[in-house]
Order: sequence, then C-alpha cells, then structure tokens
Amino acid sequence: MDKKDITTQIYDLLEETASYIDNTTWHNKYSLALKSLQEELKAPCVLAVAGKVKAGKSFLVNALLGVDIAMTGTTETTATVNIFKKGTPPSKERPILCVYLDGHKEWVSKQYLDSLQGTNKEALEKTAQIDKLIMYINDNPLLDYVTLVDTPGIGAEVGEDGDSHQIQTDAYFNLRERHQQDTINLSNTADAIIYLFNTVPTETDKNFLASLYNGGHGITSLNGIGVLSKVDKDLTQIDNISHFCKEFEQNLFTIVPTSAAIEKYIPSEEQAYHLRDKLKKGFSVEKGFLLAIGSETAFLHEKLPYCNISVSDRKAILESFAAHDLAWSSFALIAKELYYSDDISTTLNKLKGVGGIQNLRNLIFDHFFKRSHMLRGNKVVEDLRGIINSIIYDESFALSEDYAKMKDDCISSCQCLPTKTRNVVINLIKSNIPSLEQVQNDKNRIFCLKGKIEKMQAELQLANDQYIMYMKIVDAKEQFSQTEFAELCSLFSGQFTDGNPRNRYKYWSSIYNMSLPNSVRQYAAMLAKRMYSELLKI
Repeated sequence: MDKKDITTQIYDLLEETASYIDNTTWHNKYSLALKSLQEELKAPCVLAVAGKVKAGKSFLVNALLGVDIAMTGTTETTATVNIFKKGTPPSKERPILCVYLDGHKEWVSKQYLDSLQGTNKEALEKTAQIDKLIMYINDNPLLDYVTLVDTPGIGAEVGEDGDSHQIQTDAYFNLRERHQQDTINLSNTADAIIYLFNTVPTETDKNFLASLYNGGHGITSLNGIGVLSKVDKDLTQIDNISHFCKEFEQNLFTIVPTSAAIEKYIPSEEQAYHLRDKLKKGFSVEKGFLLAIGSETAFLHEKLPYCNISVSDRKAILESFAAHDLAWSSFALIAKELYYSDDISTTLNKLKGVGGIQNLRNLIFDHFFKRSHMLRGNKVVEDLRGIINSIIYDESFALSEDYAKMKDDCISSCQCLPTKTRNVVINLIKSNIPSLEQVQNDKNRIFCLKGKIEKMQAELQLANDQYIMYMKIVDAKEQFSQTEFAELCSLFSGQFTDGNPRNRYKYWSSIYNMSLPNSVRQYAAMLAKRMYSELLKI
C-alpha cells in the first residue's frame, strides 16, 4: 500500500460513512466527528513524549528539535502541555501561543515560559489557568512530519523534588492530578509515542503502558518506542536493554539508551584535550582521580589526596559544566572517559554513542516519519470503527426492525382517536419510524461499511507487520542465507518476488517448522507464509 492509496481509500471510507450518516437519525451525533476525522487524515501525525515526572522528557524534546525551548531543570519543570508545531509566529519575541482553560489565547515570550518552572506558589497559580502552550517553529525538518507533544508526566510523589513543604499544597495536587490525566489522554489520542523510562522500568511504567495498549487497539510496537533516559547515571543498565525490550515487546518496538545531558554538552576536540591534560596533570596518581570522581563533594574537598589542582580550579571546571545544566553524573562520565583516553576522537564518538540522540533520531525517522501516513491512517480507521460499532450496539439500532414491524399496528391503533389527533400521531409515526425495507437496507449498508473498515484495518496491520519484520530481519541478518535475506527484504518492503508463490509458501512452511521457537527466523517465516498465501488467493 502506498501513501496515496492508503489516504485515498480511508478518505473514501469516511465519505461513504458520512453519506450514510447524513440520511439517518445519527446525523447530529456523528457528523461533526466524521468531519474531524477527515481533517485529521490531512494533518501531521501527533508524536507524544511521555514518561514519569523528571524522566528527562524536555531534555529529549530539546535534543530532538535541536533548540533549547522546552523547559529543563533538576526539579519538575514541564507543568503544562507543550505542543511543538511547524509554523511562523507573528513575533519572534513572542513565539508561543498560550491557550487558557477559559478559551482565551495570547502570544507569550520564552521568559514567560521560564516563569512556569517549578512548584512555587506563583508558578502553580499561572499553570493552573493554562490548557496548553503551542510553540511554532518554522525551519525544523522534524516538524515537517509530526506535531510533537511534551506531556507533563505521570507518577509524581510527595517531596520528590526536595521541596516537600511546597509540593504538599492542595493547589499542587489538584494541578498534578489534572496534568496526569492530560498525559494519559494525550498519549491515548496520539498517533505514536516515545516513552521515557527513568533508568529502570517501574510498576508505574508497566501500568501506564498496559493502559495504553488497550487490547492491541492503542499504543503497540507499531507506534511506540521506549527510551532508557539518563544512562549516564548507570551505564550498566545498557546491558539490560534486551531484557527490557522483551518485557515490553507488546507495547514498544524497541528501547533505546540515551543521555540527553551528555548529548547536550559533548566537548569539542580542543576542549576535550584541554580537560584531559588538566586531569592527567592534576591527578598524576590514578588513585587520586578515582577518589575525586566518586562524588561532587569529594571532587571539591579541600584536602583531597593525590590532587594537584586547586579547589578554585576544580570549581571552575564544574561550573563550566553546570552552565549547560549538566548533573554531576554527566561530568563524572565525561571526565572518566577522557582521563583514560589515548585517542580523543574515538572517545568523543563513544560519548556520542552514550548520548544516543542521533541513533534515536534515525529510529524515529524510520519508525514514525516514513510511516506517518500509516500511523495516522491506523488511528483514523480505528476511530471510524468506534463510530460504526457505537451505532451497531445502540439499543435503538438493535430494535429498529422490531419497531418497523410494529409500524402498521401503531397506525391501526390510532383509528379510534379524534380525527385531528389521529392525523398528527400518524404523521409522527410515519416520519419517525422507517419502513422494514428501509431498516434492512440501512443495516446492510452499515454492516457493509463495517466489513470495509475491518478489511482496511487488516491491510494496514499487514503493512505494519511487514515493516516491523523488515526491521527485525535487518537486525538479525546472520539468521538467514543471502538468498533468503534478499527474498524477505523484497517481500517485506512491498516488492514482488520472482519466485513461484506456491513453492515459496512450501519453503517457508518448512523453515517455520524447523526454526527455533520465538526466533526472528521463525516469525519471518510465519509472515512470509502468510504473504505467499495471500498471493495464491489472487
């Protein structure tokens, strides 16, 4: 299915459904919803960034966008729903559209955005009045494909930000409850999601993702990517990625280790040489360096042993990192890599790998942007299916045939009424109760629509399955022969193969039976069987 084919087919389905709705009693209830779906089909995909409070969502948004516009800090900062869209604001000084709960809007500055940071009384009073902030950026290629949403987050705890006397106010809890619900709603309605784990997945993460999964109709591996943020705090967590991926395989396509903090400040070669030389000279004995790098307190200790760097110089080193909002753990990681480095260029590339943002950008581009029409189509068709099911399972629809069969009896029973009353009642019956033939035609039409929607969903599901399997076989290329790999790449990328479908079906059936259970090879063989089976039906 190509983009034009998908979009056209879905738009035709929406038109056909609207045509049916317009001639029924469902017009008032669903016509606006159908028009909204038609608009959604044309709009960019919505990519939500979600996760626990202080998981590093805003750091990640800034790193993805390449600008410092989302608020970041060591305390809870994103207290509003922040939406990043392609567009040109009327003023560079006021590039942010603030939408209030009472409906009025105003353009505000970056300084105003910064004033919303934290949980002090003034910030709480301001954010309590705000529905969302929309930030327009005109020259960002990422926003050509998606609208990016930075959500407030889930799972805040009392006193978590070190300001327990302030965070315990009723105002905070009321606001937090609203923002947690905003995060859930936005994640549920988004076309795709990037979910941040704060170093280690917790029960809160599991419950949240399980609620979004919705039996396979919500956020799944088709439209979800996990990010293990802040790996600079504990690099050993990278070794657990495969375990985490297995644990969340229904919800997320993969989980990527990142450190937006490291990404934000990777020193230049010149800076790296300078810092390494300073550390080498200042800690000529390795034991002294290891003692110093153990904690920020130790690094700044006046009587730090085996140290030839003054306290003021050590403070100056840390201040240069603090100016970039970098935590001690990020500095310690960079300092340790440079101290033991024999090749600065190689070390900087390694640090970029720890940052992981470019890898994540590439994955997002492949997994979301190239498939934006598929993701949006999936969501629109799922919403359309919900409308059709709402009609089918409505009591009045279920009983419509019974009402139609009673129509003549109702009219007959009116004969004993006075003439004027009889005429009014009979007209009401005729205008509000359709004939049995009309009811049956309506039912046939809506079940026909239901069948078309389900067929479209099956085609979208197959296209998504092909994409995910293509990505998996590329990562597990060693499990296939060159001929098998070339065939599967062609098959899963939507290209026709030259082989005989019946013979290829038999071949992949045998591969499926001989493969290790739950291996990529077995899953690839299963999908190949399915696709060749479909070709044999044509």
